[in-house]
Amino acid sequence: MSHVNFRPWVGKNYLSQGYKGKRILVLGESHYCGESINGGDCYPLCTREKIMQNNCVSFTINVIHDYVYSYSGVPFEQTFLCFERAIIGKELTQEEREDFWERVIFYNYIQFAQDGPRKSIKPEYWEESELAFKEMLEEYMPDCIIVWGVRLYEGLPDWGGKHSLLQISENDSTDVWTYTIQGKNIPALLVHHPSSPTGKSWPYWHEVYEKFWKLEVK
Repeated sequence: MSHVNFRPWVGKNYLSQGYKGKRILVLGESHYCGESINGGDCYPLCTREKIMQNNCVSFTINVIHDYVYSYSGVPFEQTFLCFERAIIGKELTQEEREDFWERVIFYNYIQFAQDGPRKSIKPEYWEESELAFKEMLEEYMPDCIIVWGVRLYEGLPDWGGKHSLLQISENDSTDVWTYTIQGKNIPALLVHHPSSPTGKSWPYWHEVYEKFWKLEVK
């Protein structure tokens, strides 16, 4: 994956088991670090083959590993906490947390670090991250994608995919964009970012995920 700067977290049971028999790609938007983190040698010109340090390349992996195996309760970790509860539908034990995250992939779409959360992202960063995303899909061939946030969902390439709606209730639905990669249909579900006020409502999103697992992709 020559265009991927931040290598993904790949759970050890992703390929062999997945979650509920599905290989799931959890898609976040971006990392942020600033010049004071990682020595500032690569930020903001994150380019693996030139100046990124090893701890930059493994940034995503380290973030998830630290959350799963060394949870400390710092604010940004609440994002992962809300998400896992939404998937499983309850508060997880440490054993259950480890089991879940070892079944999925986590990857941030934007391959260039930002200087803070919720900052505007340069258009060229979206465009230059597209090939890396394609490499990711071709390498790991997930059965589905969970897209964290409206901005990320709207910034993803369409690649001639197909839009549909996942009906949650009579008056409620969310978007699904289905890619076809190497002949395989891969639906990408839009959810509210787990750090947002509406995204933190994990009982609601658990219902959404339960309906999503049953979605028939055509």
